[in-house]
Amino acid sequence: MMIVEAANDIGRDEAHMRRGIGTKGAARTRRRLALLTGWILAALGLVVSYGWIAHVPEVLQLRPDWPTMKFNTALCFASIGLGVVALVHDAKRLSLAAAMLVCGVGVATNVEYALGIDLLLDRVILEPFYVESGVPPGRMSPITAGLFTLAGGALALLSMRASPARATVAGVIASVIAGVALAALIGYATRTPTAYGWGAITSVAAHTAAAFLLVAVALGAHAAGSDEKYLPAWLPWAAFIAGFACSLALSLALRAELEPQSRSLIPETAMAIGAVLSVLMAVSLQSRRRLAEQRDLIRAALARREEALAASARAEELTRGVLEAAPDAMIVADGHGRITLLNTMAERVFGYPRSELIGSSIEQLVPESVRAQHARLRELYQSAPTARAMGAGGELWGRRKDGAEFPIDISFNSLQASGRTLVVTTIRDITSRKAAEQRLRDSLEEKELLLKEVHHRVKNNLQVVASMLAIQAEQARAADAREMLMNCRQRVMSLALVHEKLYGGSDLRHIDLGALVRDIAAMLVGAGAPTMLDTKFDVESVIVDIETALPASLIVNELITNAMKHAFIGRSRGELRISVRKHAPDHVDVEVADNGAGGVTMETFERRATLGATIVRRLVRQLGGVLTVGAGEGSSISIAFPIDRRES
Repeated sequence: MMIVEAANDIGRDEAHMRRGIGTKGAARTRRRLALLTGWILAALGLVVSYGWIAHVPEVLQLRPDWPTMKFNTALCFASIGLGVVALVHDAKRLSLAAAMLVCGVGVATNVEYALGIDLLLDRVILEPFYVESGVPPGRMSPITAGLFTLAGGALALLSMRASPARATVAGVIASVIAGVALAALIGYATRTPTAYGWGAITSVAAHTAAAFLLVAVALGAHAAGSDEKYLPAWLPWAAFIAGFACSLALSLALRAELEPQSRSLIPETAMAIGAVLSVLMAVSLQSRRRLAEQRDLIRAALARREEALAASARAEELTRGVLEAAPDAMIVADGHGRITLLNTMAERVFGYPRSELIGSSIEQLVPESVRAQHARLRELYQSAPTARAMGAGGELWGRRKDGAEFPIDISFNSLQASGRTLVVTTIRDITSRKAAEQRLRDSLEEKELLLKEVHHRVKNNLQVVASMLAIQAEQARAADAREMLMNCRQRVMSLALVHEKLYGGSDLRHIDLGALVRDIAAMLVGAGAPTMLDTKFDVESVIVDIETALPASLIVNELITNAMKHAFIGRSRGELRISVRKHAPDHVDVEVADNGAGGVTMETFERRATLGATIVRRLVRQLGGVLTVGAGEGSSISIAFPIDRRES
């Protein structure tokens, strides 16, 4: 494919190069033609001027019965020839000066004729030696002056900044000059004086007419240079004017050959035929120009079409490459569920060759038990196609060619191609993933069972330790020793309660702190309090991890035990308030309060050296919490600590 594209690129480059070379070659030819005619005009003007200075009548008048080329005419031809040469060499200021000189001489000469005055233009340099009867000495004819005015104007337009409009006007002027010159030359060829003048004063010399034809060629060649691709826009007008002028000259020649009294319509017929042919030639040239433009437009359209087809082919090849490189099975189906495209991985996953799947229903790849449901779901998706995954919350199954069913993941999207909706389905065989998930679940269940067994054994061992401490306390003779052993037993039982809750719950790492505190309080109060206690709870469900639950349970155990022992001495009844509340999204407050004797302050609690107070202080620091002793009736001790604690 890359080789074909490279060949196409080389072919297009060669075509562009050939067109560019052809265009440059035509421009070079026109440049050379303008340069040649410019030098010829300059040489002709200088030769005729020399004829006037050196008194050489043969240079001024080609035949005795033909008009002469005047001295000013020769100078104007020399000037306009040098102006054309300067224009070819891009010396536009010099060419503009020559154009203004020629145009000025032409306008001034016609002013002399119109107003009947003599501006001495024909005697500026020398006295004319060649005088024709009825003709002002050295003065060019009005026709010649008018043509010089047009030629100077056209040269001035071409000397300005190039534009299609200026080139068109200059080309039309050149056409007019060429038409008049051709008519005059035909008049000389057919010996019809009325074709090159209506008297001695208005006649155009033969070599003057030829020189004007060269002027028209030079101006036309330069004007055509602004339109490199097509025929000049003014060329049809030039053909019409030149053809009409020639037809007019031939008609006059025919009229002159016929008898004056003859009533023949041959001259008029020739004139009409020539005019029609001129119009047809102009229309033909214009049609050719438009045909060239249309041809280029068609070529450009074909080139764009070829580029679009090449881009489409590259895109299709890229799409197929991406499809084949996909690690999953990919299937493209139409709106009726017919498979139109698939990749190699789809063949491997489902075990079908590509030829069997193309054109078949996609339900062929679905287990038979769910094919009807799959068809309904597919039609429902076609009504509102979007990119999405399928099978969320359930399992999907595929069916291989041998009938084996296997678990799959599916995601699909829709696209528009050739005016129809296609569904691109990506299918992944997750048999190995399902097996790995099952192994992971089995392993997790085993670990959960093991962890529950660990918690159960720890709880049993702690209960054994508590029983041993109770037995030891019963055998102790000293009351202080008995009390310390029972306090240790209660602490061990609080820890065992934590493991018991973890063993009985579904989450082996987290525990409800509110429920744990309630159970610890119930256990301690139920174990036998010296005073009748009314226990009130204000607890919320606060989930903490086991690393937080264990020290928190010991702290609650110490605070409740301390209140039961010291707050109600000498009283038969008392009230114990226990609360667990969140005071921020990530902090919890645990408070133990009583309506007993009170007297506990922050200062006294910090100085207390008992084992219980020491345990509370150290565990609060371990939790990263803050301990607060409240004021008022009785005692109130609370701790605040973060729920989610990360030990460093």
